[in-house]
Amino acid sequence: MPAPSRWMIRCSLLYLLTGFAIGAAMLISKAYPVYPQVWQLLPVHIEIAIFGWIIQFTMGTAYWILPRYLKTGGRGNSMLAKSMVVLFNTGILLNVISYLQFLPEEAVFWGRLSEVGAVGLFVILHWNRVVSYRR
Repeated sequence: MPAPSRWMIRCSLLYLLTGFAIGAAMLISKAYPVYPQVWQLLPVHIEIAIFGWIIQFTMGTAYWILPRYLKTGGRGNSMLAKSMVVLFNTGILLNVISYLQFLPEEAVFWGRLSEVGAVGLFVILHWNRVVSYRR
């Protein structure tokens, strides 16, 4: 398994544990409303669960599973792949920190832009790898 896939899958599992803990705290708060402010973590929970866990796990697995180049047997530019991992996780962290109100609301835009840039790099890395064998 290539290093970018390992990094993305490991990060996604950390996000899964974090999202699980936040979700559990919110469910416990629903039954025992001792600390109702925990519901302010709902946007953080959604960001971590959807982008941090599901999408990142899918991208990491796809980077590993999709076919390599036919002639060279490689997966493309490794620096682009590393940039994809860094951009995606930077975007998630920017959004989470912004939802926690440690950064201004405008930081969500830059976080989303970073995530979209990472997905763009993912597409660039895989566009020529997915080919037909009839050529």
